[in-house]
Formats: sequence, structure tokens, C-alpha cells
Amino acid sequence: MNKLMIGVVGGALMLTAGVAVARPMPVAHHAQVWEQARIPLANGMEAIAVVKNGKAERTVACRDTADVLATFRPEAVAFAPAHNAKGKAVTDETVAGVETFTPVAFQNCTVAAGDHFQQDVAQVQANPA
Repeated sequence: MNKLMIGVVGGALMLTAGVAVARPMPVAHHAQVWEQARIPLANGMEAIAVVKNGKAERTVACRDTADVLATFRPEAVAFAPAHNAKGKAVTDETVAGVETFTPVAFQNCTVAAGDHFQQDVAQVQANPA
């Protein structure tokens, strides 16, 4: 009798768990781009967008930025005795190695709460630098 009861309770629990998983999940709000502008500048591009997530609004402004990544890998270090202008003995150090410069482009973005689309577009067009 105990084995039968355990089987019935176990089967009921499995059936309940299967029904709970099959229940549809509520749909979450997805962020939507409401307004968007791409403004070409002399040194890159400015992208401004208003993103809405439910009732919340955020203004996102991204500017293309270019930079150079410089790396130096030393391969040899040489030390030599030398004298400074006053005649004092000092150690002269010479470092030789491989230096590489890699151009890097990335976007620098700022996020502000609210809808500031018109003001941001007007500001970028007035001050393109």
C-alpha cells in the first residue's frame, strides 16, 4: 500500500511540475529605438537615439573616436658609466626594443534619462568639433 501511495503522489507531482513549466511566461517590454539621427562630422560621426523601454525614455549619444594604441616591448638594456655636466659619475642606460602603433576606433557613448533628442541634435550641429 505504501508503494502504491508513493507512486500516486510521485506521479501527481510530476504531472503538476510539467503543467507549471508549460504555462506561458509573461512578455517583457523590449527596448525600442524611438528616434534616431546620424550626424556626419569632420572627425567622425555622432549618433543620437531615444530609446524607450515601457514608459522609461533615455537619450543615447555616441561619438566615433579615433586613437592610437602604442606598445613597447624591450629587447635589450645596456648600462654604461658616464659623467654629467658637473663631472659627477652617473650610469647611462640605453633601452632597445620593438615599438608598435595600432590605430583604434571606438564609440564613446553617454546615456541621459529623458527625451533630449532635439536639444542634442541642435547642439551637435552648432558645435561640430
